[in-house]
Amino acid sequence: STALAGRLDPEELREHVRAYQGVSAEVIARFEGHIAQYLGDGLLVYFGYPLAHEDDAQRAVSAGLAVVDAVATLNARQPAGGVALAVRVGIHTGLVVV
Repeated sequence: STALAGRLDPEELREHVRAYQGVSAEVIARFEGHIAQYLGDGLLVYFGYPLAHEDDAQRAVSAGLAVVDAVATLNARQPAGGVALAVRVGIHTGLVVV
């Protein structure tokens, strides 16, 4: 985030963003999502690509909730006074051409 970037030096910010991306990627893989793009400190993820499932919308919601939990766990491992990350999840459903 912009606020976090203003508080941290670039190397420290990169460490935190990479840690977030790493735990998010693990969760997304567990629910068979596909990371289409890393967008700064955000992610664009597809479910149902390249292989569709009947429950892709449910997988997306479950993955989103699991990412929130994973970031909470990541924050719990920070030393006292360390940087706590916040995460928000947006989910859109429907057909799309990739």
